[in-house]
Amino acid sequence: MDVQQLRYFFSICATGSFAKAAESCFVSAQGISMTIKRLEDELSCRLFERSSKGIVLTEHAKFLLPVAERIVKHMDDVEYYFTSGMGKNQKLTVIFTWGANVEFAGIPFNEYKKRYPNIYLRLLQEYDSYCEVAVDTGEVELALVSGPIDTDKYEADFLYKTQYGITVKKDNALAGLISVNIRELDSLPLAIMGENQKTLAVLEAAANAQNVSLNVRKLVNSTLLTFQYSDMQAIGITTQSFSEKFLPANLCFVPFDDPELSWNLYLISPKNGVLSPAAELMRQMLLQHRDNLQLNETSRS
Repeated sequence: MDVQQLRYFFSICATGSFAKAAESCFVSAQGISMTIKRLEDELSCRLFERSSKGIVLTEHAKFLLPVAERIVKHMDDVEYYFTSGMGKNQKLTVIFTWGANVEFAGIPFNEYKKRYPNIYLRLLQEYDSYCEVAVDTGEVELALVSGPIDTDKYEADFLYKTQYGITVKKDNALAGLISVNIRELDSLPLAIMGENQKTLAVLEAAANAQNVSLNVRKLVNSTLLTFQYSDMQAIGITTQSFSEKFLPANLCFVPFDDPELSWNLYLISPKNGVLSPAAELMRQMLLQHRDNLQLNETSRS
């Protein structure tokens, strides 16, 4: 047994999903599954069972979880102590919502680590609601969250936008559309990210404005799971850019025709707060990445 196995195990328990844990740990789903299989073999027991509601922790996993959490935290403390002794004289923690790293922040995060080797960068991936709480409580200075944003409460920099849409099997009647109106989803079974994310609230607001009844059949905890339920005759809700990267070959993505139905990513920090030098460097790098993306998009059009 090693610490990496426990990190992956703890991440799966925290996210409730192998796929989401893989995203959080920046590894492939296959890699994290193989690591957990090796851990189960070493312990001679199963740690997870699968059910219609997702993964379920076995009694062995319930015993291991608090132990793994303590070990991972202690190793994080050890890592920071010794890296700070090797020239890393500052520490910055950034929390970001699900999808932010894949959709936008992966490049600037990696560039930050290379450009500022004296800063220990800790990255946490969480739901929108928890990201905002982390800023409220002072746990972090910076958070990447999806909109809408309460600008009376936070300083907010817009970073990135991509259109929401639906994923359906290619033999579905909706698959042949260029775009879809939310009225066409009235009462149809939907699979969508859970209520700790803002996707559902954005869709519900648009539906209520048009007197549409949303039939949310499944609240999922990973965007990748919307594809799985799309394959079982539900209609998945995801973003255009995520679909371009990960959509299975048997599914089709159709964007909403309403430009307001979009996933908007913001960088938030405490209102009227003064950022630390390390946090301000991160903010400037994220804004520069945003400007570079916009410039590239303009040059292609």
